Amino acid sequence: MKTRRLTTVKSIQWMRVATLCVAGMFAFTACDDDEDKFAAPEAVQAAFSQQYSGATRVEWEYERSGYIVAEFWKDNKEHDAWYTADGSWMMTEIDHGRNIDALPQAVRDGFYTSAYAQWVVDDIDEIQRPDYEAIFKIEVEQRGQQDHDLYFDTNGTLFRDVTDQDDDRNESLLPSQKPSAIEDFINGRYAGARIVDIDREQGGYEVDVIYDGKSIELRFDSSYSWLWSKTDCGRDIPAVVTNALSGKYAGYRIDDCDWVETASGESYYLVDLDNYEMDVRITEDGQTSEVRD
Repeated sequence: MKTRRLTTVKSIQWMRVATLCVAGMFAFTACDDDEDKFAAPEAVQAAFSQQYSGATRVEWEYERSGYIVAEFWKDNKEHDAWYTADGSWMMTEIDHGRNIDALPQAVRDGFYTSAYAQWVVDDIDEIQRPDYEAIFKIEVEQRGQQDHDLYFDTNGTLFRDVTDQDDDRNESLLPSQKPSAIEDFINGRYAGARIVDIDREQGGYEVDVIYDGKSIELRFDSSYSWLWSKTDCGRDIPAVVTNALSGKYAGYRIDDCDWVETASGESYYLVDLDNYEMDVRITEDGQTSEVRD
């Protein structure tokens, strides 16, 4: 009996110690959670409240890059809004999950007429930024293939197609300073154009704009000198193009068609045919030639 009683006492003591340890663990976790909570500066909270009244489940995060991010729900969708410490809004990401039907009709049409129409949609983000047009990033996957990030403008034009960059926070899309020389050129040649994106490329800049209802890609060198522009024909293919393709290229599907203008004064249509290794260059009078894709 004495041995059993001693064993029972030891068991009770062990249970008390274990209970204290568990309680300590919860207390430690709670302390950690308290330390992780971040109160945004008043200027940021004021800007956020004015911009997103009615937001719920708001949480704040401080990024190592110095940005302050509000994670919240609005209109039954998860949002991330990025601010600088002085309350300047920089970007908002709206998570549409895999619901492509939530996107504008033009964007849906652009996706379903792309080469990725049969791929599986893994995630969709809508990116909003000050002084930029909204863009839609659709992540797609296919068995045996690398995942792709597809970027569409509001016209449904696929202006960027890259293998998955693992940029789930879309931090690379935060707006950067626009070179004034590029802005001046755009304002002069395409007055009223709405900028979709500016991307620093090796040796220059690539700029996507919407002008007169059309999507245009512009290329500049590192000195901000304009090199060329490509105006997307969309699904409205000019008769001169269809006529020029009706002979040798009959049976090939047009994957993309652009009207190209260069700084040297050249202008022509550039057609990308599905499952054809060369692009077809077509002049305004219908003359064709092939160029390396």
